[in-house]
Amino acid sequence: MRYSLVNLIINIIDFYSFLILISVLGSWIDPFNKSKIFQTVRKFTEPYLKLFRIIIPIGNMNLDISPVIGLFILNYILKGIILRILY
Repeated sequence: MRYSLVNLIINIIDFYSFLILISVLGSWIDPFNKSKIFQTVRKFTEPYLKLFRIIIPIGNMNLDISPVIGLFILNYILKGIILRILY
């Protein structure tokens, strides 16, 4: 039972990481947020990414590194904690 719960949590983290990547791609493909698919993905990812929003000005553009920080926390810290609990 414990292993299946851990696997479920890890699968949820993996799926959410995938949604964050889709959100990043969507910001390049549809920067004005007109696509319903990308709007839906952003509704799920934006509350989490907003916690880490750091915008770095580069020339005339801005670089948002919140997806990098969010993915790092999800994949390395949370998965690491879960795997330590398991083993």
